[in-house]
Amino acid sequence: MSENGPYNQPPQNPYGGGDGTGGQPPYGPGTGGQPGYGQAPYPGGPGQDPGMYAGAPGQDQGMYAGGQPPYGGPGGPGGPGGPMGPGAPGPYPPPPQPPKSGGKAGLWVVIGGGVIIVVLVIAVIIMLVTRGGGDDQVVTPDPTAEAPVETDEPAEEPVAGGEGPSGEPPYALPQEPCEAYTDQVMSDFLLSSDPGKSVSDNSATCSTIGDSPEGNPDDAYGSLNLSYSVPYSGSDSIEAATSEFQSSVDYYTGGNDDYYPADSITEDKALDGLGDEAHLVITEYDYLGDLIPVAVLMVRTANVNIELTYQINGLSVDPEDLSMPDNAEDIMTSAAAEALAIVGS
Repeated sequence: MSENGPYNQPPQNPYGGGDGTGGQPPYGPGTGGQPGYGQAPYPGGPGQDPGMYAGAPGQDQGMYAGGQPPYGGPGGPGGPGGPMGPGAPGPYPPPPQPPKSGGKAGLWVVIGGGVIIVVLVIAVIIMLVTRGGGDDQVVTPDPTAEAPVETDEPAEEPVAGGEGPSGEPPYALPQEPCEAYTDQVMSDFLLSSDPGKSVSDNSATCSTIGDSPEGNPDDAYGSLNLSYSVPYSGSDSIEAATSEFQSSVDYYTGGNDDYYPADSITEDKALDGLGDEAHLVITEYDYLGDLIPVAVLMVRTANVNIELTYQINGLSVDPEDLSMPDNAEDIMTSAAAEALAIVGS
């Protein structure tokens, strides 16, 4: 075999020489040469670029040739002057962590609790001030306040037996007028039969009969008639109802002398505490030439007129033996209050 190779070829030096001075043997030592195929691969001679696999001192050491790891040597990322070595700015800081929401939530809880406490304290203070600060405080009278004026007139008291009309005027006629005949009314007037009613556009009536009051003949009887009415000219008119009320008072107190003689009147007076106005008349009624005792109580509430009539009569009885009970005014007033109570219901 030839010294130049197995193929007995003449030495080839395409780079200008084989002594290493003028050309560059492949991978050979020298300035810029390359070694031949018979030399150690990848030598790290001086003047070459640092290689990962070179083992020369002062150069980067290949991690497979006994040198320092690429990130631990001088000039490397971990060496002196490197981004991670001594003298470098230091290790990279950890990524910023997102703020924890628990801190803000706790702060809002504390603030909300403080607001609630303040509101409760203010509420307690207002309550104490409103209540006058307790029972131990003494209220000082205002010296500028006017003293109440005392009068000799007694306070007006509502008539017992009813609570007055319901709702606001103008009122409609009651469709069940006999509801005014309560158990108390039936007892006061000794009524023994079921009352009967009659209802039309402008009036509603209820009437019945019963025993005569004490002091009258056994054959006598009493009758009670209740009527409600609204004006024919206008059912909602309070002015027309007031005029009709006054006409009824005049009628029973001498305006119709043929039926209600003026000289037969024993009671003629206005009453307080019933509706807007009320008037009681106790007189006699001319029944076929006989004068029989009668009591009439008239009440007006807004646009409705109420008339309650109580008579004592007897077919075979001497009219002079008939008389009104002593409590006629009381039982008439009580019955009128019951009649007033069903208006507007």
